[in-house]
Amino acid sequence: MGKVIKPRAGSLAFKPRKRSRDITPRIRTWRSTDVVKLLGYPVYKVGMRQAGMIDDSQSATKGMELTVPVTVLEAPKITVFAARLYQKTNTGTVCHGDALALNQKIISMLGMAKKRDGKQTKDVKWLEDKINSFNDEEKKDLYISVLALTNTKEAGLPKKKPDVVEIAVGGKDIKSQLDYVKSILGKDLTHKDVFEEGEYVDAIAVTRGHGWQGVIRRHGIHKQRPKNTGRVRHLGTLGPWHPAYVMYTTPQAGQHGFHRRTQYNNRILLMGDDPSKVNIPGGYPHYGEVKTGFICVKGSIPGTQKRFVFLRKALRNDSVVKPHITWF
Repeated sequence: MGKVIKPRAGSLAFKPRKRSRDITPRIRTWRSTDVVKLLGYPVYKVGMRQAGMIDDSQSATKGMELTVPVTVLEAPKITVFAARLYQKTNTGTVCHGDALALNQKIISMLGMAKKRDGKQTKDVKWLEDKINSFNDEEKKDLYISVLALTNTKEAGLPKKKPDVVEIAVGGKDIKSQLDYVKSILGKDLTHKDVFEEGEYVDAIAVTRGHGWQGVIRRHGIHKQRPKNTGRVRHLGTLGPWHPAYVMYTTPQAGQHGFHRRTQYNNRILLMGDDPSKVNIPGGYPHYGEVKTGFICVKGSIPGTQKRFVFLRKALRNDSVVKPHITWF
């Protein structure tokens, strides 16, 4: 009998396959750009529908009208309430602190205690003084990110607390980043301040959870023939005799789904502030109606309805070509 050659069952790039620790991701890699603006924006998954567009790719259907799948994402306003200062060192990145912009609205949304008299709070003045305390060489290793919260009540989402995210700021030096952060600290921003139509984004989200599943569904291995052992949906072998333990590469039953995944190069086809452009009669299944701004992305996005999704400016594709939408 000839040797059977096939790809291994189950990618090793996704080990360990365990439940995600958090719905909101912590992002360590951002696009390097001199444009001074936020490099990402949090949204919520609504559902899917179809749209018609003229194919502008270099494929055999170029110039023809296509029907493409579209994911609708609701993008409520975000409130920037803090700026965080980092410094790159030989032993890693050091966080020097947060400059807060605390008003009554932000305090109530975060559920913080009221400001006590005599207690010093770091603000923009502290951030400027801290940056000026470094020399010119050290300033090259400084960069700023912002902390923002989502206005989920405006979107009608069943959340008692807003989601807090950290978003990097683009810019060629610390001075340009500081000037931009001073202009947005304590204010509301929309998705139009970050993205534009035709831009590519990376979608970071937690996938749909399926609980504990067997080895056939979890890793996609072949089923056994009933004559072999009397069982069909089980693993044929746990590995070789030596090493004398079960290796981590062996497919086994366990948690399937609810993993954090990054999906690269999703194209934004449509954006807007008028929910009537995307709402359908009766609302979207398991979600309802869009009440704030929206972003429509070509293709599917990980997660269920109402799932938090973070859109980051694409690392691998910085092109912007506005699509020609014929119907939606």
